[in-house]
Amino acid sequence: MQTHMAKYIFRSLVCGAIIILGLSACNTAPKTPFGLPGDQHKIIVSQKQEDLSLTLAPNMAALTPAQIRTLTSYAAAYLDHGYGPLVISVPEGANTSLAARRAAQQAQKALHEGGVDWAVIVKGQYQAAGTTGSPLLLSFTRYVASAEGCGERWRNLVTHPGNNESDNFGCALAVNTAAMIANPYDLVRPSTVQPALTARRQTVMGKYIAGQPTGAERSSDAKGTVSDAVN
Repeated sequence: MQTHMAKYIFRSLVCGAIIILGLSACNTAPKTPFGLPGDQHKIIVSQKQEDLSLTLAPNMAALTPAQIRTLTSYAAAYLDHGYGPLVISVPEGANTSLAARRAAQQAQKALHEGGVDWAVIVKGQYQAAGTTGSPLLLSFTRYVASAEGCGERWRNLVTHPGNNESDNFGCALAVNTAAMIANPYDLVRPSTVQPALTARRQTVMGKYIAGQPTGAERSSDAKGTVSDAVN
């Protein structure tokens, strides 16, 4: 009788332990807490070199019209998102060195006519001894925003043994946000705020207090009707 009772108690204890372990397994806390999409993938800013290579020939007297148009577009790109000096590098010791020096002067002039300040255009050289057909090289620095840590593949979202979020959670938001930033350098150093136009603000407030119209008056040229415009 005592042996049977001991077996019964032992079985009860074992079953109770199994149930407790099962319940604790079901209530396992997530490995990482669910946070905002931006918590896992930060937007980072890095530098990128914008390079331009202009092909030269030893007997070239001047840059071609197509190369001048390319330089004009390159100048516009610098004005849009370039920082620091715009470097023009001439090959030294190559069979195109003489032509490159002439082309560098023309390139500097084309860049200036495209709106680039003389002060940021810097001339340099690179070693190209014994080479043939070495080009004229131009380069400037820009800033690029990108999402950190975004993978290219998703793991199986059906199985979540740890009840934690996916590694790519928030990637789409971070990538799209980075692509919409007009000037990534603003994340490195915010742009200065221009002073408010206090004189105009006081004029409008004065008219508002006096009960007068605050909008600008329309000139006689601005007045008209649709029928006047189409006749």
